[in-house]
Amino acid sequence: MTSRLRVLVVEDHEPIRRVICELLQERADLLIVGEAADGLDAIRQAEALRPDVVMLDIGLPRLSGIEVAGRLRAKVPDAKLMFVTNESSLEVVEQAFRRGAHGYVYKPRVQRDILPVLDAIIRGGRFVSGGLERVAQGDSLAAHHHDVVFCSSDAVLIDAFSRFIDGELREGNAVVAVVTAAHERRLQSSLEASHVDVALAIRQQRYLPVNVNELLAKATVNGCPDPLRYLDAAGDLLTEVTRRATDNHARVAACGEGTSIFWSQGHVEAAIQIECLLDEIAMSRQMDILCAYPLAARDESVPTVRRLCAEHTAVEIS
Repeated sequence: MTSRLRVLVVEDHEPIRRVICELLQERADLLIVGEAADGLDAIRQAEALRPDVVMLDIGLPRLSGIEVAGRLRAKVPDAKLMFVTNESSLEVVEQAFRRGAHGYVYKPRVQRDILPVLDAIIRGGRFVSGGLERVAQGDSLAAHHHDVVFCSSDAVLIDAFSRFIDGELREGNAVVAVVTAAHERRLQSSLEASHVDVALAIRQQRYLPVNVNELLAKATVNGCPDPLRYLDAAGDLLTEVTRRATDNHARVAACGEGTSIFWSQGHVEAAIQIECLLDEIAMSRQMDILCAYPLAARDESVPTVRRLCAEHTAVEIS
């Protein structure tokens, strides 16, 4: 009988670590021997467990994934090192491979890439996930915003999204709006009332309204939301908007109500997982995201609502 491949998963965000483990558990030939949430614990577990593969995030507490990789190369030289991260800078990718990485998976493509990349490095190859792009950097990176507004009515939601889109377009950025068909029509009217040339912004591919139901359909399996499929679809969408933006230096922003629909359907854990993944995208891409939830969502259990709010940089009730 062929022995199972022993994997140590190192990821500080528990919801993301959970979905990575779920993907690995689909394969009978893989065995998760340990999970770590910070760099120092990763080194201790790797020395004790001697895994065949160590999957590493880069932004780890106490010791970064890059530093961990450098130490593991000396301590467990036979282990294959595979990064699973939102860091998309080609300079960071190159640094990871200089520190001993065998594979590099971009988190927005984790569902499609993690197992093929793992298979490739086990066969002796080196593999970089698709979807990576050079991150434009000036003297410093702009702070990201991943905000949430709890709306008392549809009119409040339209007003919040309209102000967000108007502001981003005036800054020269591209904007994606993931909304229902009814809200899209009302949003367009609101923007036009604010003297935004919506037709021109669409032609310039700086404004892209997306039907939320079409996006959710791509992220639903047997009636249940799949956070990784949602991340996959959203990541592809943002990458395409970035590529098509007329100004190569423009940032991309997004607003939407997709996760709130999952929440209202009772898929609370999936909504929180998606918000966690979106926060990492916002941070890695230095982009602004505005999410909208109905005010009734705050009537859920206090710990659950606190977890939701914790995945955002600012909370507004309107």
